[in-house]
Amino acid sequence: MLAIEPVSLALGARVTGIDLSQDLSAQQWDTIRQAFHQHSVLVFPDQKITIEDQKRFCRQFGDLLVHQHLLPMTVDGHPECMRLHNDENNPPGLNTWHTDNSGWPNPPLGTVLYAKTTPSVGGDTLFSNMYLAYEALSPPMQEMLGQLTATHDAKKAFGADYPELGELLKKKSIEVDDRFGNGKAVQHPLVRTHPVTKKKSLYVSAPYITRIDGLSTTEGQAVLDFLYRHIETNEFIYRHQWHANDLLMWDNRCLQHYAVADYFPHERLMYRMNILEEEDGKWTTS
Repeated sequence: MLAIEPVSLALGARVTGIDLSQDLSAQQWDTIRQAFHQHSVLVFPDQKITIEDQKRFCRQFGDLLVHQHLLPMTVDGHPECMRLHNDENNPPGLNTWHTDNSGWPNPPLGTVLYAKTTPSVGGDTLFSNMYLAYEALSPPMQEMLGQLTATHDAKKAFGADYPELGELLKKKSIEVDDRFGNGKAVQHPLVRTHPVTKKKSLYVSAPYITRIDGLSTTEGQAVLDFLYRHIETNEFIYRHQWHANDLLMWDNRCLQHYAVADYFPHERLMYRMNILEEEDGKWTTS
């Protein structure tokens, strides 16, 4: 029997009693979707699934995103699926809070990550609830941030500030300047309204943001520094300790996540897919 059990007061729920390698009923899918919007992170433990099973799961929420610049890191025959493999020869990379792909005009709705091999120690992923982060701000701060946008640039996430990501691409014969040199920066509101829950949340992503539009460099950096510390508040956070065959799905529209790179030289193997936002479901400003 399908069961939903919260894993923390901040966010997240564990889903048990189903086998994602099998077809689910319409009622079961409705329950899972409702749980996703309520809890923002869903944990499906002990799921023995294939890449096709994972793709079928994702497509219950939307189309899958293909990252053209990351195709050399995808599974043969599955351009939607990134193979994230770290070991003594390939140290883990991005070690900071972020939300996926904010440097593009339409960031993904969600991310689905499946664990095949997990380290005996370390390698946790932290999630921070951006609804709570927004609600914890004073009304004057909420009002100010609600009028502002930030510029997000994909080149920044693979540039000098995050050399491990650039090196990772180079190992796959991907030159950052060639892939992102002609790309355009995009603007996203600092406060966004979720298309389903209609709740407001902060939207910041340190690897991608280059400035707050309309503020001086000094003013903008002061605000960003405050927000980056604010989202680290313990009461907003759920920390997931991975086990082999865990499948996690999280909502990029209202969360930050942090993959802790503390398990080198142990091995970790994950399969990642991103779900596109529907055209009629785009976020609105506050």
